[in-house]
Amino acid sequence: MAWQKISDLPDQRFVGPYGIEYWKIHEGQVFHQGRLLRKADAATFEFIPAHYFIARDAHAVYHAWTRLPAIDRDSFRQCGDYWLDNRHVYFEYETSLKALAEADCATFRSLGGVYGADDNGAWYGGRRMKQCLRGDRLQLSALDPLFALDDTHVYCDGKPLPGVDRACWRLLNDGFSRDDSRIYYLERKLPRVDAASWRPLQGSWSRDHKHLFHMFMIETDPTLRAQHGFRDDEG
Repeated sequence: MAWQKISDLPDQRFVGPYGIEYWKIHEGQVFHQGRLLRKADAATFEFIPAHYFIARDAHAVYHAWTRLPAIDRDSFRQCGDYWLDNRHVYFEYETSLKALAEADCATFRSLGGVYGADDNGAWYGGRRMKQCLRGDRLQLSALDPLFALDDTHVYCDGKPLPGVDRACWRLLNDGFSRDDSRIYYLERKLPRVDAASWRPLQGSWSRDHKHLFHMFMIETDPTLRAQHGFRDDEG
């Protein structure tokens, strides 16, 4: 994580994508997207170019226009998609940087994607994963950062796959996964599926001997069924 002083930039300003002027020093004062930060110290003010809203000066951390004196400025650091100081773990939501309740900054680690865990629990995108009670056992899937696994559950998008047999679960392509008796599209189980005859088609389409599925839903349109080899007297 490299901090960049605004005062060292050409014209003392940082322009991001789409020509948006995120940070600027003008007449010795700091502005974020045109709004004055009254207490910011321009001489020491710095930000992280990859994170347009997070900054600090010699005295405090800032998120956009908000000064955050409760964050320990000197120990504040990035941890994957999360942030730490010597007291708390933080996650950057759309309009704020907030501490995660009950997260242990001493044992917290980023797993990749937006998964994070401490020894006692886990989070996905700043949301507590209530079913994960052993964060020290949680691991990110090597094949897709939407998926993670612990000793008993498989998670997709931070949600446990319902009824999954963790021991024989495997990840397929295009968002599909399965165990011996269940098929999943992302975090949803396909209804009334015959796992023995199920097979993927193209993209988010699949079928078994009786049903045509789009994502996790049974498709009943006769034209679409005919296009995938079903006869009118099937299903």
